[in-house]
Amino acid sequence: MNQIASINQEAHEPHSVEAEQQLLGALLLGQSTAEVQAVGGKDIFYDPVHAGIYSICRNLEVNDKTVTPITVAAMLTPDLSAALSSLGGKGYLVTLAGASITPSLIKDYAGVIAEAKSKRRVIEIMRNAQQGLSGGEMTASDVAAQMEVCLQALEPTETRAKPVSMTKAVTDAMQEIYAAYSGEERRAVYSGIGALDKFVPGFSPGEMWLIGGRPSMGKTAVALSMGLNAARAGHPVIIVSLEMTPQAMAMRALSEGTSREHAATNYTNLRRGDFTEKQGEALKRAAIEVANLPITFLPREFQDTDLLQVGVKQVLRRSKAEKLPLVIVDYAQLLKSKARSRVEQITDVSIALKSMAMSLECPVIPLSQLSRAVEQREDKRPMLSDLRESGQLEQDADGVIFCFREQYYLEREEPDVGDCEAHQAWRDAMSAQRNKLELIVAKQRQGAIGTAHVRFNPALNLIWEGY
Repeated sequence: MNQIASINQEAHEPHSVEAEQQLLGALLLGQSTAEVQAVGGKDIFYDPVHAGIYSICRNLEVNDKTVTPITVAAMLTPDLSAALSSLGGKGYLVTLAGASITPSLIKDYAGVIAEAKSKRRVIEIMRNAQQGLSGGEMTASDVAAQMEVCLQALEPTETRAKPVSMTKAVTDAMQEIYAAYSGEERRAVYSGIGALDKFVPGFSPGEMWLIGGRPSMGKTAVALSMGLNAARAGHPVIIVSLEMTPQAMAMRALSEGTSREHAATNYTNLRRGDFTEKQGEALKRAAIEVANLPITFLPREFQDTDLLQVGVKQVLRRSKAEKLPLVIVDYAQLLKSKARSRVEQITDVSIALKSMAMSLECPVIPLSQLSRAVEQREDKRPMLSDLRESGQLEQDADGVIFCFREQYYLEREEPDVGDCEAHQAWRDAMSAQRNKLELIVAKQRQGAIGTAHVRFNPALNLIWEGY
């Protein structure tokens, strides 16, 4: 039988039922789950029953409850109880405890099981590649690229995070404090929007910041402006463009670039080819500057949360920049997870984005749509409760910035021109709010909240001071 044929035989996938049983036996006798958690937790187990038993052991330990065959049996779900019936029922738990290894072997056994999991993942990647090739829907280069991205996500067990002592944490904190005291540049990415930077002293490694707002409030423009400013400061920027194509994002960047060249041309006119000779020359200069910025786009094909992190890692490995990277996701609700309900999906997405920020040690800025509840209030400024579909986003975020434009709502409230007094009052209100944008810092885990007032021209993707 050839190698590809053998890949399809799931029965031959690497695993060790005995190792899983003996490891679980030690946990059922009260040993810590820390070593297992460090290499992947329940996901390393091949047998779903064993994964279920481990999850119960872990939950009991986290909640400071005793872990024994009896306490685990009391926590069995109906599905897990039914699966256990073919293995001897609750008596199987006692059998596992009787097969326990010594505590000193837990780390080694966890490593063996995790390595088997990694091997199964490689086989799965190869199997998916075979299906992609045989199905004829993907080119060989696309399949090879997908395999490369997935394989790069496999990390050796020994590179996983280890416990950090208070001594280490204090040492790192003191280094950061004295670096700031000495005037050294912080390891952070600044928005480049002066009024906002007064509230938010940079986006730090491991932080997740949400930019939220209703449609047409300027979320994408603000995020792109931050990305362009960060790239101009030398930071590698990755923009996960799920709503707009990379070309459309580039069009906005070029429009903003023409403004910097003092020959502003909105991106609608750029798409139409409607610009003067002077604007054309400015466009050429802007194109050279923008094209050389260290910005990489990940298109819609990376909307799966697992593939997203792999793609970001791949870009960062190839980056030679020394400065802190920035990841922008436009937008969170377009990412996909394997969860069934929409709330569970958004919860998974939020956890995945925060985990990516922590594991890659860089700031991640996802955009977020808000619920329609905003439109029902007289004061339509967003609140944290307006984040759509899951409170997990608010919980995981280190900071939340809402975009709000009063002009948008005023434009839709124009009174009848026959009512001269009302119409004049409306025109005055429109004049007062024209090109004004509020960046509402509604949450900041390590700083103050407040509102940054800036000027904003949506057609040019341009943000400037002078409110």
